[in-house]
Amino acid sequence: RRADLDGYTAATRDWLQRVAGETVVAVAGAGLPLDQAIVKLRVSHRFDTDSGIGRLADAVNAGQMGKLREVLQQAPPDLARLDLVADSQALDRLALDGASGAFPGQGQGRIVHGQPAAAPVGYRHYLGLLRASRPRVGAGAEAWDDWARAVLAAHGQFQLLCAVRQGPHGVEGLNQRIADLLCREGLTTAAQGWYEGRPVMVTRNDYALGLMNGDVGITLEVPRRGGAEPAVTGGIPQTLLRVAFATGDGSNGIHWVLPSRLQAVETVFAMTVHKSQGSEFTHAALVLPDVASRVLTRELVYTGITRARHWFTLATSDAGRGVLDLVVGRQVERTGGMLG
Repeated sequence: RRADLDGYTAATRDWLQRVAGETVVAVAGAGLPLDQAIVKLRVSHRFDTDSGIGRLADAVNAGQMGKLREVLQQAPPDLARLDLVADSQALDRLALDGASGAFPGQGQGRIVHGQPAAAPVGYRHYLGLLRASRPRVGAGAEAWDDWARAVLAAHGQFQLLCAVRQGPHGVEGLNQRIADLLCREGLTTAAQGWYEGRPVMVTRNDYALGLMNGDVGITLEVPRRGGAEPAVTGGIPQTLLRVAFATGDGSNGIHWVLPSRLQAVETVFAMTVHKSQGSEFTHAALVLPDVASRVLTRELVYTGITRARHWFTLATSDAGRGVLDLVVGRQVERTGGMLG
């Protein structure tokens, strides 16, 4: 992060150097008091600005279709583009395994912020970890919390984002399609109702449960506990479903909630870009609808791209590519007023 230099006074320069160690070379000297409180963030710590993700985001933000096409044609190793019409199975591969084969040179590995980047994944990744790392029967509460943390972290490796809620490429249609797909693949046991592996997002603040709008949890099967050990009937441990949420208070704790107590949640194999604001994912995929709408703006596409840390997939149909051109190329107009 670096402060915007325009309008800073010598006093602000000296304060920045003393408190933050920030060297401000150019000082306008005649800035207004409000100018001293303005900071411009110049460095992204989510992805490298010269990465494919960074350059694609810049092109969209500037409304430069020529630059956007140039970035996509260069095929950077961190960007994948899927044509959902030409390849009817592309969306399924994306949801299952992140369509990793669509990334140029993916097998050669990538270095991000000086560290090797993990390969792009889909939802098979967290569901596989869920099964493979399940604690043994009789394990203590700490082991189950550690397991839940690992599953939540693995789920955050990939997220499918949508611009709209309705239609085949909207949240409602894609959530059911992916739930059906995962069930057919044997990764989950059901595609409706509550089942292990179902990711849910809270859609309304619930102060009694300590959950806020936007919190994401994973449904997990855990032992019924009567003290430290699971209850046993006929030699078989009894289990029940609970939804695991990160506490979000900095303690790295897990908050377990019975599904019956969650009154305002929805499945989030796919979520809207709007709901993803403030979040980041190792691999984010944006699915564009076939038809432009008022909610599909340049800013929304930019937000979808910048949810990705290491990998970004753009999934469109033939019509969807036309939608992308329209959205990025048009000038966003705003109107506003003040009521007396």
